[in-house]
Amino acid sequence: MTRREIPAWLPFVLLALVLFTLFHRLLSGQVLFWGLPSLQFYPWRHYAFDQISAGRLPAWNPYVGAGAPLLANYQSALFYPPNWLFLLLPDAQAMGVIAILHVIWAAVGMWLFTGALELTRFGRGVSTLSYALSGYLIARFGSFPTADAGAWLPWLFWLVHLIITRRHWRTVGWLGVAFGMQLLAGHAQTAWYSSVGLGLYALWQVFWNRRREPARRRVRVLALLGVGVLLGAAIAAIQLIPTVEYLRESQRASGLDYETLTNLSYHPLRLITMVSPNFYGTPVDGSFITDGIFFEDATYIGFIPFLCAIAAVVGWRHKRDFLTHYSAFVTVPFWVILALGSLLVAAGNYGPLYRLLYDHVPTFDSFREPVRWLILMVFSLSVLAGIGTQHWGRGKWIIFWSRLAAAGGGAMVIMALVFRQYINQDAEVMDVLTQGMIVLGCWMVVAALLTLTQPLSGSRVSPFLWRVAVLAFIAVDLAWASAGLTPTVTPDFYRNFSVSRPQGRIYWFEDYEDDIKFKRFFDLGDYRRARDQWPDVRASLLPNLNMLDRVPALNNFDPLLPDYHARYIDLIEQAGRDAGDLLLAASVSQVYGEVQPTGWQGEAPVFTYPDETPRAWLVPQAVWFETKEKIENALLDPGWDPMQTVILAGQSSTGSDSPVMTTGSITILENSPDQVRCRVETDGAAYLVISNSWYPGWVATVNGQEIPLYRANLMFQAVEIPPGSTDVSLSYHLSHWEAGAGITGLALLVTLGLVLLGSLSLVTDSFRRIPLPED
Repeated sequence: MTRREIPAWLPFVLLALVLFTLFHRLLSGQVLFWGLPSLQFYPWRHYAFDQISAGRLPAWNPYVGAGAPLLANYQSALFYPPNWLFLLLPDAQAMGVIAILHVIWAAVGMWLFTGALELTRFGRGVSTLSYALSGYLIARFGSFPTADAGAWLPWLFWLVHLIITRRHWRTVGWLGVAFGMQLLAGHAQTAWYSSVGLGLYALWQVFWNRRREPARRRVRVLALLGVGVLLGAAIAAIQLIPTVEYLRESQRASGLDYETLTNLSYHPLRLITMVSPNFYGTPVDGSFITDGIFFEDATYIGFIPFLCAIAAVVGWRHKRDFLTHYSAFVTVPFWVILALGSLLVAAGNYGPLYRLLYDHVPTFDSFREPVRWLILMVFSLSVLAGIGTQHWGRGKWIIFWSRLAAAGGGAMVIMALVFRQYINQDAEVMDVLTQGMIVLGCWMVVAALLTLTQPLSGSRVSPFLWRVAVLAFIAVDLAWASAGLTPTVTPDFYRNFSVSRPQGRIYWFEDYEDDIKFKRFFDLGDYRRARDQWPDVRASLLPNLNMLDRVPALNNFDPLLPDYHARYIDLIEQAGRDAGDLLLAASVSQVYGEVQPTGWQGEAPVFTYPDETPRAWLVPQAVWFETKEKIENALLDPGWDPMQTVILAGQSSTGSDSPVMTTGSITILENSPDQVRCRVETDGAAYLVISNSWYPGWVATVNGQEIPLYRANLMFQAVEIPPGSTDVSLSYHLSHWEAGAGITGLALLVTLGLVLLGSLSLVTDSFRRIPLPED
């Protein structure tokens, strides 16, 4: 290390200090809860790992949606190795530990990748801090699958770069591991966008940057990359195969409509937050003044890194004819194009590009919220920031513009302070905007001063200390920008709570659920509300908090839902006050909302059904319909009684629509998450209706013989019962899961072989280079 270089450990010490500052409450025993940790990830994983600890495969979740796939739920990420810490640590604390480790993992990956790009240690430190502590990752700290998958992005770029430059089979094996881990992390959107960025990088390197190399060598590089990607997909097959089946059965199977898909697009006015992250306020103190979701639009990489990214572009323009001497600048055009391209796509319905992609390019109708394309922009800017440090000098024009920036920033601060003295104190919007201007002005002054004090050859100022000061300011800047974005509470939040337990399922009408969830508690503009009311949040039984108390719900707060379930919920919402029979058929005994179903008791917002709502019952007759539309019309028919008639999908196989049962009884023998056993006594043929979700993988037997399991009342289960005493069993088995496990096991063996073979080859080559002693 030269006198002017920083030690390799310095960026990681600064990173550790920032992480301690931001998350010391997590390290002292508090837990994450705001938003998705408590409404999705913790309930899913807590229940799943409880099942694993009891020796059962967590294939089915009986507490949401009248039953739904759990292991196939991609975002549960049960096969992602870091999540296995739930088995070793108190699971509420495990969430925070895993999330912190992924920030560190992202930093290590960026350090390695920028090293492969031949950046200086100072530049690598800037890139490492700006990506690992970026708004994209830290503001999404509690969106575990998104942040976890994002942490693998620099590792993937590093390994792809190594394969392109060195072409080692060992690296192909490690690429398979890294890509498999990103797929298992549980966020398909991030994995796909990463794949797009990696694919473009590989094509650019092979067909442009290395266009003078022999075609055979370039084809071999692409083949090695293809093997690595296929290995990664195979490693993740144990998760991907059940998830693909779930996707085929979901409401997203045929894609999403354009308006739903682009509901979160990046507005051009938010570009100012790339240099002043809280320009429009922050939900930390309730000052967020715009619509939208703060953490979805967060792209801040630090003020200094952003200027360094611009410096990289300027530096490339000056050095493009001498790139053999400035290797770090070779990739600048690619990062600029990737950053601008992902920004244009992220604009969604605020620009013309996304509509064209939606109409003509596959996969663009599959993922919501175009703002998430910004991960590629944030990554590209972070890389450019490290490159740009090598063009951060003190030339005549740089000094001129720095002095002008210092003066302009100081004037901006003074004007904003004066303006605040004269505005109406109730003008919250103007107060927030002036604060944003003050911060921007201060950062302009600091950047200018750092530039003007940059040591030259022979200067009394130590280059080492100056670089340390720059990295320290970046760390402080990013810590300030992210402070308070991850609210925490006591671990009591996830412990046993006193809640009323209805005898059947609960149901939240959607409008009322949204009001309670996003206005009363998880206000997207004010994180303090949920934190200050956490006991009320915990006791609310909001979906999927109900899982913590093992209270079953018909609602399911999950981005992926079985299509029949989504349609059934739409029917309930459409029926409103007349939804009583639909709720009864779903075994709902308690509803939350402003609308009182006809015949139900209570006062808003809680209404209860006056009688028992059974989970299984016998009906004497069935009607059959072949189309979903006819089934839905029959369910809305005021004359339909779910306790007397079951509506079945398909064509009758018996030729009789009228079983002759007059009396019957049901005795439940077993009711576990993935199995229901009961004894049925009837004096005639009947249909046994079970208000659990129909889904591929459920199998029915009567007296040990497999029989058809019908889809009943649009989304539930029914079997035909003969007269007499009958033992009925319904059990759920993951379809093709064994094949997925086999593919994963084989892929891991192949990967291990590639790594060992590559290592052996390196050792052999090293021995061959040792000169033999002369005789």
